[in-house]
Amino acid sequence: MSTVSSPAVVLITGGNGFVGSAIVLELIKQSYRVKATVRSQSKADAFDKQYPAQSSSIEWVVVADLTDEAAMTAAAVDVDYVIHVASPFSFEFTDPVESVLKPAKEMTLATLKAAAKHPRIKRVVTTSSFVAVWDPLKDSGLWPGKTFTAEDWDPATWEQAVSTPNPYFAMAASKTVAERAAWDFVAQEKPSFALTTFCPPIMFGPPHQAEVTTSSLNTGTGILWEVLSGQLKEIPETKMPIFVDVRDLAYLQVSALTNEKAKNQRYLAISNHWYMEQLVDIVKAEFPGQAARLPPAVRTRAPDHFDFDVIKTERDFDIKWIPLRTSIFDTMSFLYDREREEKAVKV
Repeated sequence: MSTVSSPAVVLITGGNGFVGSAIVLELIKQSYRVKATVRSQSKADAFDKQYPAQSSSIEWVVVADLTDEAAMTAAAVDVDYVIHVASPFSFEFTDPVESVLKPAKEMTLATLKAAAKHPRIKRVVTTSSFVAVWDPLKDSGLWPGKTFTAEDWDPATWEQAVSTPNPYFAMAASKTVAERAAWDFVAQEKPSFALTTFCPPIMFGPPHQAEVTTSSLNTGTGILWEVLSGQLKEIPETKMPIFVDVRDLAYLQVSALTNEKAKNQRYLAISNHWYMEQLVDIVKAEFPGQAARLPPAVRTRAPDHFDFDVIKTERDFDIKWIPLRTSIFDTMSFLYDREREEKAVKV
């Protein structure tokens, strides 16, 4: 008599955020069961209300402090895989240590230490960042002539982040510090699980999290909305001229759970280049009714900047990246629809 095996269980930290929500939906799409941490039950309830068909596949675990190793150890019971997404993200703080450096590192280590106590867990996948690869202070961050690979590291250190009065630098350093801590933990403790890390740049794509409003967007989507809703009358500089669609990142992270090639590997998750004026041109073509509100686009090419090499990512995952035009169309379709809904409610 044949038996039907139960779906594998994946613990994801920050499952209700911009990246986390996309990963939760991708996990369910790929027939996993999900354990997801949230800071409050109300956030879990909001997600379940938005996705009633998926809610039966999700077990929400309220963990108020993701640096709490005991709480994370309890959350990791009866889990097969872990995806660590949650990390502090802010450019408005006065204390870089307490605001970003310490929590980013301690969240990562608490997750890894918890996973190490459960031999059932076979893989931990973490979301790092391209800022852990790229030095944003060199050549204004543009580095013409440089080609980045997954072997590159931002040279930023904890000490430099503390001594430099630049919140962007401290934020970037926190990603580097946290990812290095993860690799050091694996090298020193030799846990039963394998580690995979992904380094994405700015992320586009329609938001999947619950209760999204045009005034409560994540950083990447918020930048898009400021420019493409006409809030800014001039187009700002393109500081990170590469992107990935959040749906591609979700696909990669879920695929890495069982991909043998991804064991103890680091990957860039980058789709293509982009620049601000290009986005304006896309919106003018795809949403002609919005053209009048857009700032004027003068530049016709991206500023000279670095290149990147994602051959390793494409080889190991056989991914076909979502193109920029599709990503922007899907994102702005969502945002313009949400804006109309918000205006209708006010009326």
